[in-house]
Amino acid sequence: MEEFIDVHNPSKSVTEAINSRHSVREFTNTPIPDHIIKEIMSKSLRAPSWKNIQPWKIKVVSGNMRKALSSKLVEAATTSSPNPETNWLESYPSNAKKRMFDIGMKVYGVAGIDRKDKTARDEFMLNNFRFFHAPTVLIITTNFELNFFVGIDLGCYVESILLLAREYGLGTCAQASLGAFPNAVKETLELSADEKVIMGISIGYPKTDSKLNRFHSPREAEDNIIHYYS
Repeated sequence: MEEFIDVHNPSKSVTEAINSRHSVREFTNTPIPDHIIKEIMSKSLRAPSWKNIQPWKIKVVSGNMRKALSSKLVEAATTSSPNPETNWLESYPSNAKKRMFDIGMKVYGVAGIDRKDKTARDEFMLNNFRFFHAPTVLIITTNFELNFFVGIDLGCYVESILLLAREYGLGTCAQASLGAFPNAVKETLELSADEKVIMGISIGYPKTDSKLNRFHSPREAEDNIIHYYS
């Protein structure tokens, strides 16, 4: 029997936020009240960083600007190849490859897409650049030189946003894909050349009747990951 994970109501604790958070891929078009998005953004700035360097910048995009950005990204995705400013991994350990394949099969299955149906898969992929119809998208950028520790700092910042969103009863989807076409983002948002587009986060209210939003990705067994020493 499918386990129900409630991603629609505010979480009551950090533990509940961690356990219930997952990638939401179908949002309502209900706008996020200004005071809520501003509270989340303000609180997120307490995220830790190496020597307090705080290498992140955040663009909160909604309304007509969101539509313009989505249109530009969809156009780029259908007419050109990805050109990210970060180094995307090209090889993975075998166990990670298996998890990646499994999650892809499961998501396509829940979405009712045959993996052999390339047209349907391509259309599903484009939903990334429609922000899964979320009313707001957050674009994460930096003007720092990219290295391992800056990446850790940005990861800490992104996790803070994801968990804060759950506290307010919002859903999120963290998307590396939104860094795939940086020129489209820079042109639309009029960013400087030295500001690197890292990724984005679609954020909004999850659709309550969505099968995709009921899907909660599995995790590796604790014994394979965690080792205790004393």
